[in-house]
Amino acid sequence: MRIPAASSVALLALALWVHPAWGQDTGGLGLDLSTDTSTQEQDSPDMGLDLRDNDPKTELMPRFVLLGLDTPERAGAQQASAWLKTLARGAMSSGMVTLGANLQDTRERLAEGYDAAVRCTEVACLAEPAESLDADLLTTARLSLEDAGWTLRAWTYDRDRRVVHEDVVTGRNPKDAAFQKEAATKLSNRMMALARPRAVLKVTVNVPQAVVKVGERILGVGEVEARLPPGTAQLEVSADEYSTFTRTLNLKPGAREAVDVRLEISGPAPEGPGDDAVAGVSGRKGGPSIFKRPALYTALAGLAAVGVGAVLGMGAKDVESRAGDADGDGIFDVSRKERLDAQSQANLATALIAGGGVVAAGSVVWLVVVPTRSAPKATSLEPGGGGGASSALHFVVGGSF
Repeated sequence: MRIPAASSVALLALALWVHPAWGQDTGGLGLDLSTDTSTQEQDSPDMGLDLRDNDPKTELMPRFVLLGLDTPERAGAQQASAWLKTLARGAMSSGMVTLGANLQDTRERLAEGYDAAVRCTEVACLAEPAESLDADLLTTARLSLEDAGWTLRAWTYDRDRRVVHEDVVTGRNPKDAAFQKEAATKLSNRMMALARPRAVLKVTVNVPQAVVKVGERILGVGEVEARLPPGTAQLEVSADEYSTFTRTLNLKPGAREAVDVRLEISGPAPEGPGDDAVAGVSGRKGGPSIFKRPALYTALAGLAAVGVGAVLGMGAKDVESRAGDADGDGIFDVSRKERLDAQSQANLATALIAGGGVVAAGSVVWLVVVPTRSAPKATSLEPGGGGGASSALHFVVGGSF
């Protein structure tokens, strides 16, 4: 039985609609960066393919981003899609990283800087794209003809250590499956060597405008949560007019650490009266203290001298009373030396009593007669206080009138 031509065309169209992969290249993660735009338009791959794992366990894995593939030769550009899918799957097969962004997201986020980033092979130009993409491991590659033949060079930037590692694989032609597989294995091994599980740090602070830093990296303002590489880190939380909080953290792989920070105000103390003003108020309330006057201590010294002189005089009197012959045996009861010492004590006692009495009397007169000055008017804090110099007479026992 013959089938009409129209029916054959309809059946073919239906088949292509049900299985679109039969009529087009599914592409993948590839991106043709060659200068031949006609080839790029013909082989435009699907840059939106997302290989990211939604498993919660991957949250603490390092984020890997494949920037792209530079293919200067036309033969390499035609295989760009297959190569990029192979490299991406090789990195993910290590089981040590999670995909941070697909090629479409990467190109959109880097915008005009994308082409330069893909062709970059040094820390200076890979650090900024890594920060923009929040990629812990960032890889860019180049497939080209070199002296040794077809060569794939892959440069992987390690953001934790700020180092670029290079891997090189050579093969017969870009279509060689063994060539592609070897490159994927190299990249997988590189991921296993560099990847380290992240640590999660959560910082809460009582000052919303406080800046949170770890080392030289600013994590954010106020309450923040960040994925950080394991190891020793210096946490600093600071805000204007507040004290700075610092702590050395030992972040362990796969661990979660929370730090609660309470900053205290550290600005200048509120303005208040000076020491002179406080002294003036104290002087007005309690009066000048008699214990701060030298005359009191000279009077006490004088009285002490009088007391010592009195004791020495009593000793001399005792020796004098025993200077005669009380028992009538014709021999004095004291020796000549004792009489001479007693005479010296008597003279010293007289001098101490006289001198001490004069000093004590003079000091008492000074305390009673000489006035004391209060604080100057400028330091007075009492409402309506007249200030100025005032006088008061003080007795030895204190008090004034």
